[in-house]
Amino acid sequence: PGPRLPHDMAFTDNYSILNDLPAFWDESLLERNIHAVRFHKHLPSRFAVLPRHGNAEDIRWFEAAPCYALHFINAYEDGDELVLDGYFQEDPTPSPLADAPGGFEHMMAYLDEHSFRSRLHRWRFNLKDGSTREERLYDGTVEFGMMNARFAGKPYRYVYSTTTKPGWFLFNGFVKHDLHTGEVQELMLEEGRYASEAPFAPRIGSVDEDDGYLVSFIIDENRGTSECILIDARNFGAGPVCRIALPHKISSGTHAVWADRGFVDAGRESRA
Repeated sequence: PGPRLPHDMAFTDNYSILNDLPAFWDESLLERNIHAVRFHKHLPSRFAVLPRHGNAEDIRWFEAAPCYALHFINAYEDGDELVLDGYFQEDPTPSPLADAPGGFEHMMAYLDEHSFRSRLHRWRFNLKDGSTREERLYDGTVEFGMMNARFAGKPYRYVYSTTTKPGWFLFNGFVKHDLHTGEVQELMLEEGRYASEAPFAPRIGSVDEDDGYLVSFIIDENRGTSECILIDARNFGAGPVCRIALPHKISSGTHAVWADRGFVDAGRESRA
């Protein structure tokens, strides 16, 4: 019982996965209308699994190592297990950043991925015996992952994460993770250029999971401009294959999702 701070959820073909994570308000301070987040290390992370069209009484709880997770990437069914991938924060309530702008030391630590140390992580929930298994998929500091949404809720292979400038909420590069082989490819931006969350746009007529583009908005602090870039996911390290100038500079860290015309049209037809 008590207020919690879930930010995201996941689903598979047949299940929804919700979360109750041990980073939430200090209840004694909340009584005085002071909202201060505390990491309750003595409590486990809890994940609620229920049928996609189930009710509260259908929930099954699974416990895992204490953490906070801002974003999950995908989930799918694997025999008796549900597999959930996301970003495990090792220190959800970090100490203030000493070199942050004056008065913002505490806030900037909560925005700095290198402070709360987010890692690509996998949870496995066994529906048969109720156990949980966990594994680290990548030791680097990454977050804001994207994948080919045509594989949402299903087995998949590729994740595209962002990296950040230490001490700032500024995306300075991308990482392509091959979850089958463990191979990692990086694409870093030039100093002073920062990206947005970058959804995956499948190539028209594509079949393979990584046949498509990452779409990201860039702010260029060197020139005071912004642009949209396309990155060929199959030739990841080569950099943008297309750069589209925007008429004015936009804010950094824009969130985004890709919905191609085929899926939009299919949705309209199903509603009709």
